[in-house]
Amino acid sequence: MRILIAGRIEFEGDICAGIITGGREHILASRQEKGCVSYDWSVDPLEPGVLHVFEEWESETDLGAHFRDPSYQAMRAHLETFPMTGFDVKLYRADEVEPVYTAEGFPRATIFGVRIDGQGA
Repeated sequence: MRILIAGRIEFEGDICAGIITGGREHILASRQEKGCVSYDWSVDPLEPGVLHVFEEWESETDLGAHFRDPSYQAMRAHLETFPMTGFDVKLYRADEVEPVYTAEGFPRATIFGVRIDGQGA
């Protein structure tokens, strides 16, 4: 079952680009770990000081191994050197995955079998 991590970390000032640049080696190392599908940090373009986190892992076991990996420990140490003012990052389990758009490039009329286009069942 896929595991997603998503959320935001808030810092004093407009320092997120520097945090990402300084954490580059930790991000790249994490992306090379077994089971890592996606590992991204991004700067919020509208809120200075907000860093968005998104990770996708193939399994709970892979994520657990990541938490024990030196790259994770180094990433935590890196982040702890900056004045954090907020933290809201959560784990999500994904038991189904499907594309957002149809083969023709339109948003789906159903999401996981539930009709969302207002046309009934």
